Amino acid sequence: MLAVKGFRDSGERKQWREKMIVSRIHLLIDRCVRRRHAEGEVNLPAEAMEKDMLLSLSQVLREIQSCFDSDSEEGEETAAASPESKDHLCLERLVAHLVGLLGAKNVHVQHLAGNILVQVSESLVESGSQWDDFIRFLCDSLHLALVYSFPLPSPTGFEGSNIGSDVLKCEMKKADWCTVSGIFRVLRNILKRLSQEENEDVIDVYLDSVNSTLAKIPWCRVNTHFSNRHAHNGTLGSIGNSEEGTVFPGNFVQFLSTVVQQVRFPEDSDAFGTTHLILQKITELVPDLLRLCQPKLESQSGSSMSRYLVHKLLVLMIRLTYQSNIKCSILLSWLQYLQHHFQRFLQHTLNRNKPVQDNCLEGSPFFVSLSDRDVNETHSNHLQRLSVFLFLRCSLTLLYTSRHADKDCEFDCRKKGMEGVFKWIEQQVPGDTFSNHGTYSKKSVDFSTCFIQLFMHEDDLLFKVLLQLLSVPLAGEELLKGEERLLQDKEICVRLSTLFNPVILFWIFLSELHYDHQVLLDYLISKDIGASCAEYLLRCLRTVCDSWTLFVEFPFEENINDSTSKRRRLLVETPEVEQNQILHPQAFENAKECLLSLQNSIVRLHQKKLFPYNPEALLRRLVCHGYNKLITLCT
Repeated sequence: MLAVKGFRDSGERKQWREKMIVSRIHLLIDRCVRRRHAEGEVNLPAEAMEKDMLLSLSQVLREIQSCFDSDSEEGEETAAASPESKDHLCLERLVAHLVGLLGAKNVHVQHLAGNILVQVSESLVESGSQWDDFIRFLCDSLHLALVYSFPLPSPTGFEGSNIGSDVLKCEMKKADWCTVSGIFRVLRNILKRLSQEENEDVIDVYLDSVNSTLAKIPWCRVNTHFSNRHAHNGTLGSIGNSEEGTVFPGNFVQFLSTVVQQVRFPEDSDAFGTTHLILQKITELVPDLLRLCQPKLESQSGSSMSRYLVHKLLVLMIRLTYQSNIKCSILLSWLQYLQHHFQRFLQHTLNRNKPVQDNCLEGSPFFVSLSDRDVNETHSNHLQRLSVFLFLRCSLTLLYTSRHADKDCEFDCRKKGMEGVFKWIEQQVPGDTFSNHGTYSKKSVDFSTCFIQLFMHEDDLLFKVLLQLLSVPLAGEELLKGEERLLQDKEICVRLSTLFNPVILFWIFLSELHYDHQVLLDYLISKDIGASCAEYLLRCLRTVCDSWTLFVEFPFEENINDSTSKRRRLLVETPEVEQNQILHPQAFENAKECLLSLQNSIVRLHQKKLFPYNPEALLRRLVCHGYNKLITLCT
């Protein structure tokens, strides 16, 4: 055994140890690959070869985990590994062999090879050695895999001659769309692991490598190749209609969505920083993604894979709208795309007499008991939520944003945003609903109730849409400043402030919760939506206090008929109530008890130091002057 000595510190010894383990892993993987080729030459049965490969890869994964978890010294085989000058080549071959296995026909082989790559990444990050090279090799493999996956002639030299080394090229010549999909899955899993570590330097290296690779790929050629395969049969096949034709764009969109989710873009960050550049590149890729996925988007009621692809695209676009640097022109183009290609979801009329299917059973044994029609309807409800929210997000941002390039841009964006909102509201609620300005008719409250009910089954979207609608001005407030508005603009303002009045939506929200303060408390302490719920309550309660008269005078009637819905529904009592604005005592009693109970519960948890964050700002809002009035009125 080679003696371990001469190290200046424990860090140097650790780096040496990690390099030895990488060499050990390479020897094991190389042995697996050679055995695979040897078995192929003697024509062993495919099942026997796959079984042997699975056993070998499982052994490699176990050894990696045991090596990095152990403090023991390496044996002779590890100590006798390649010297320092060959570490680079050793790691490159390791990546090349494992990436090559991502294109294997056996999904278990793909899974194990991906897990090994993720484990190697995590180990190299921990050791601080060779990780930059590792992620660069992986991104070069992605670039080469894309090159060799579509054999179209390239007049610009995009045939891979200047990409990567001969080691990577040799392995990637056998790559296909399955290989590309596998690399995107591995990159996504690596990023999720890195985000848990919160190592900004490593994440910057990762984002820089990924952004550089995405920028070098001519996506128009990928779209052309994909479209040709979709349009023609014969030697090229019909990849666009196959499962593979959905898996690749699905994995790609899922990867980009994860990048946007994990990366945060601070308001004061450098416009040329790594985070800004990767988000800008992903935003620029959206039109290419939409064209790439268009064949599947046109069959929105098709397979589960098609629905999943639509879901991931909508999620990606929603996440990108929260980046502070996104241009109004991009939001406008997305709004127009939704209006042309997602009319089915946007034009679907919200029906109060028909309960919204809850998709919380998906993935449970009970979900299989639903008919195909019910399953399709459940997925359609989810996609409708996403489509409607993205539509409102783009429209209202165009109306209220300050990111316009100039006054002409501002006028054009707001005009088109208003036109889109007007058409959508006209389809949902007849115009005569708003004939008596300043009142809330049964039809308008029914729509607002149905709208909230649509989102009640998905908590994250619920608070996103509630926060977004807080930007809608109250009746009488100016929507557009500084210019005389057209009659249609004024009409849109009236309709928005009537249907999406934040005070009225808050009433409906409480009623849909059965005025149960425990549900609100669960929201507030939730790891996933706690921050969103707290922000909504803080901002909404301030609006309620500022509009106390409306909050007091708005009439409700409880409908206890649960035959169509498990949740309570709100109704205006009679047309006369619109004029008399009679206070319904039970509704206010329920609201009072709900909010006071919430306040007391938060106080008790905070005193015991059991509340997950400092709730003092929320407690101050809960005891504002308006609630003192509420207590007085209801006692």
